[in-house]
Amino acid sequence: MNPRLTKSQQRTICSQLGRFKLQLLYKASIHGFTGAAFHQQCDNRSPTVSVGYNNSGYVFGGYTKQPFSQSGQYVNDDQAFLFTFSGEKLLKYPVTSSGHAVKMIANAGPYFGEALVLVNGSQAVVYSNPGNYYNFTAAEMHGNDLNLTECEVYQVEGNTVCGQQKLTTSYPDSFSLSFSHYTPQTQTYPHSVTQARVLLIGPVGAGKSSFFNSVNSVFRGHVTSQAISGSSTTSLTTQFRSYSVKAGRGGKPLPIILCDTMGLEESKGAGLDIDDLSSILKGHLPDCYQVLHYISMTLNV
Repeated sequence: MNPRLTKSQQRTICSQLGRFKLQLLYKASIHGFTGAAFHQQCDNRSPTVSVGYNNSGYVFGGYTKQPFSQSGQYVNDDQAFLFTFSGEKLLKYPVTSSGHAVKMIANAGPYFGEALVLVNGSQAVVYSNPGNYYNFTAAEMHGNDLNLTECEVYQVEGNTVCGQQKLTTSYPDSFSLSFSHYTPQTQTYPHSVTQARVLLIGPVGAGKSSFFNSVNSVFRGHVTSQAISGSSTTSLTTQFRSYSVKAGRGGKPLPIILCDTMGLEESKGAGLDIDDLSSILKGHLPDCYQVLHYISMTLNV
């Protein structure tokens, strides 16, 4: 399905939500101008942006964080709002009674309070009654044109800042603080080691590189993909790599280094070579060292 909402309009709406992507769920011209079609595509999905279009060129609709259903009841949403575009400018009308923000009606599309209903009565029409839990003027909202040429519902996906996906973590600040102040201990020379090295070992496809990316993302505060990862029958990692984990963007390295290398394989002469593994454990291999097996395969020796 191709969205009718332009990229510019999508960005304008997203700027109100603090989120990044709109995923089209329902398009009336394809799925049908009926409440049943709308609910089949959109029930239990949230948050959503619903958009109506008419022959007069108006683009208008509403946002709710609540999932749609067919309960026949009002749902509470203190963040709900209606909107219309005036050129590229978004005019926003917040809900005035959060307990009546959205009503879950089976025989209609998105039903905002008693103020604005798209695909009303399972027809390509709009029900408009300004002042009922949302304050707007009909002329400003839809130009008094109540016939729909299209209706779309988008799910709001992701949690982003400036187009970059923001990572939300449940780790308490105390954990991050204690981890950043961790000091590796050695029996012979206490405090002589500033960073502990952790070697990630496992079969091909176990997710060693993905594990590092996840740990790094948690402490950076946003999703990163520094280590090469993916799905393959052979190891995507062909070098011994030492990755330092940093606290935040441009932050100081934490007292841990995660070491990644080729995956283990059952076939003889495949995967991580035992000699390389021994050298890694003894600390003899530098970062970016090309493992022996990969060199042998490349040179056909």
